[in-house]
Amino acid sequence: MENWTKNNGACCFDYKNKDIVLPDEGLFLIEKKKYMARKIVGYKKLPKGIVEILFSKKKPIPSEKYETTIWMQELDETINYFKSMKRMLNKVGIKTNILIKNKNINN
Repeated sequence: MENWTKNNGACCFDYKNKDIVLPDEGLFLIEKKKYMARKIVGYKKLPKGIVEILFSKKKPIPSEKYETTIWMQELDETINYFKSMKRMLNKVGIKTNILIKNKNINN
């Protein structure tokens, strides 16, 4: 894994938590954007298990979110990078997929 990281860069691995860490400006540029959000004041239960979110009608509150932009021309290169990472992780015995058994749930 260290050899792959040395050759490909742009990430590091958190072995304890089984995470792939992509730092800002490694593979993506992560930008903080400010916006005005409506405050959530509660929830209303509807039939069939649906929940409606209730927002405040008062003035929006300042909030922030994070975004990344990928150039369309670099999409194939980015996909190939992650495919290479997947092959390396599978080769060292780390599974990269989650199998969810199909359960018959009656609504």
